[in-house]
Amino acid sequence: MSNTASEKPLDEDVAELAMSLRGDIVSPDDESYDETRSVWNGLVDTHPSLIVQCDGAADVAKGMTFATEHGIPYSVRGGAHNQSGSSMVEDGIVLDVSRIDHVRVSPDEQVAQVGAGCRARDALIEAQHYGLAMPTGSAGDVGIPGSTLGGAIGWMRRKHGLGIDALRSVDVVTPDGDLVTASESENEDLFWAVRGGGGNFGVVTNFEFELYEVPPIVAGLGIFYPGDDAEAVFENYREAAADAPDEVTTIALNSHVPGLPPMPEELVGEDAVAVLGCYIGDDPEEGMAALQPFRELADDPLLDMSEPMPYLMLHQLGTMMFPEGRNYCHRSCFVDDLSEDVIDAIIEHTDEAVSHLSGIGVWHMGGAVSDVDSDATAYPHRDAEYMITVEANWDEGDDDANIEWTRAGDDLFRTLGGYGAYGGFTGVSERDGEDAAERVYGENFERLAEIKARYDESNDLDKNVNVAPADD
Repeated sequence: MSNTASEKPLDEDVAELAMSLRGDIVSPDDESYDETRSVWNGLVDTHPSLIVQCDGAADVAKGMTFATEHGIPYSVRGGAHNQSGSSMVEDGIVLDVSRIDHVRVSPDEQVAQVGAGCRARDALIEAQHYGLAMPTGSAGDVGIPGSTLGGAIGWMRRKHGLGIDALRSVDVVTPDGDLVTASESENEDLFWAVRGGGGNFGVVTNFEFELYEVPPIVAGLGIFYPGDDAEAVFENYREAAADAPDEVTTIALNSHVPGLPPMPEELVGEDAVAVLGCYIGDDPEEGMAALQPFRELADDPLLDMSEPMPYLMLHQLGTMMFPEGRNYCHRSCFVDDLSEDVIDAIIEHTDEAVSHLSGIGVWHMGGAVSDVDSDATAYPHRDAEYMITVEANWDEGDDDANIEWTRAGDDLFRTLGGYGAYGGFTGVSERDGEDAAERVYGENFERLAEIKARYDESNDLDKNVNVAPADD
């Protein structure tokens, strides 16, 4: 590590920093170091020089200032669920906000204050006690900061929109150490930018969410069709999705039957198309009727677990299907039509997967997501009908081969009309000539770059889908 801004030895400076914090500092010599630096994606193995465990916004500001003054790169760790491992930085400083984990729900106002250390399940458990919820990512263990700042595409997206659409305000520690609030009436440009622009502009320590009425028990969809019926399933899925009310949100995943309870052992590993989703409404019976077309996509499903279920169970399923420590490389694009060519590509490329755990997902978008203008927030892909995710998942085998399968699938769908990308699914690294930021931010990139120049001119916050500051 360099010590360009101080004449004192760095270890003395670290000791002074530690004395000034409410939280703790973890170094490579500490027993907890390996556990503290571990992340969700087993493919990532990064060794920071220091991990600052922040207990509040002041700790975040002190850590950022220390890193900047000493010329040390830094990153921000929330849920550590980003597949690229962006929460870690080699030989740098990690600002770990996982201990800022408050959740305060105001049932009468239908508002929640959620700390940066929370995961989706933490916020939902509190809110669901009152029959309320905010949009989050689709798995219970995703961190609120990373998933929300990228958009938060979850299980109520067609009814209530993205996670960023429920944001009322955020508290942000800017790179110069200031704590500011951003909302529709205060620091409006910053509020626009953080809603889809990721962690490019500061460290959010508190999220204020509007809460929606979501009963703890919702009509749930969970059905597995034989892989041999994949073509008919996706063709019929396209028709069912087109006719579905906004209360219905679904995902179709061409992969296999996972080895999770309550899957019958004899079906585990079978090629299958899983169709998962829910109906966000008060009447489970009405909801099950609305989901019925998705239970009739082929004549003989392998397994149908559809029934009224806890809303939280859908998020738990996502956690179980994608466990911590497995290797992951997921890429994405958007398409406006689930054409025959796209369906053929889904089936054929899944068949070519290196790992039997891999698959390709089709996320039905639209509904409330598209009710918001594409330039109303930094998230630009409002009008897309579907998101396609190419998902390499493997426990063992050739890392490069699995990563290349994902890249090849991404390229394939782009030849068939695919465009853009979701910030949470951009692969583990860019290739030469590839611009992830251009894909993710689209026509909003230029405005983001201008805002970046005002809040982070030195681009200290670059461990993300990075927006380089605009030139003067």
